[in-house]
Amino acid sequence: MKKICLLTAVLLAASAVHAAEDYDGKKPLVCAPQSGHDCLPTEKTCKPLKPEAGRDVNLYFDVQKMQVKTPYRNAELPIQSFSNNTKSLVMQGTSLEFAWSATIHRTTGRLAIAIVDREGSYVIFGQCKVKA
Repeated sequence: MKKICLLTAVLLAASAVHAAEDYDGKKPLVCAPQSGHDCLPTEKTCKPLKPEAGRDVNLYFDVQKMQVKTPYRNAELPIQSFSNNTKSLVMQGTSLEFAWSATIHRTTGRLAIAIVDREGSYVIFGQCKVKA
């Protein structure tokens, strides 16, 4: 009986480690925005972002290729740095006149990304999954 309990514990631990590795940047990810905010320094509160009808609003992260594809640009954006800590995959980049920073929770796939330029910022929350 002890051997069965020990085997079960080992298998559960192994599956938890495997789940954490799904969002570590080794595989491409597709992230669906769930909410977003448009923040301007002239406003007291951020306004909710509204999706455009008929547009693919997903974000596509490929750490191995060091690029991210957004629905608002034709060209991929470079990922200039990334790291994994115990909880998150952290990525950052710049392009032209803006900078961005994103975290993806390593076990749940929850996304938080901030995109900032000289005019204001967007903050987006979403859910990622491994791209099929």
